Amino acid sequence: MRKFQAIVLLLALSLPALPAPASFPAPEPVIGDWEGVIKIGDVKLRLVLHITDSAKGLTATFDSPDQKTMGMPVDKIEVKGQRLAFEIAAIQATYTGTLDKTGTSLTGSWSQLGTSLPLNFQKTVQAKR
Repeated sequence: MRKFQAIVLLLALSLPALPAPASFPAPEPVIGDWEGVIKIGDVKLRLVLHITDSAKGLTATFDSPDQKTMGMPVDKIEVKGQRLAFEIAAIQATYTGTLDKTGTSLTGSWSQLGTSLPLNFQKTVQAKR
């Protein structure tokens, strides 16, 4: 009996390891809702970016609740490493930011009509609309 157990153990050890079961990839860390506040002089405006993943890749819409603007299409959005950039042609605006290691904040710059201002976004569970 021991000889049989030794042969079974030897066979088991010589078989190639089975691959781990396939797992679904984690969603991009940028997918979700992001809120930020931009300061223009004494005025503070809340801004919300909604990023989704579709068959076309990343897509986004943009809200400015204090200006009662909701669902403005983002024309171009891209992520390269920790860098996120987007463009909204209708208002001639661009944003470039860097995602932190935790995937919960973006530190960057908003540019519109020749003016650049700091703008940081925080990922939210559900953005206020």
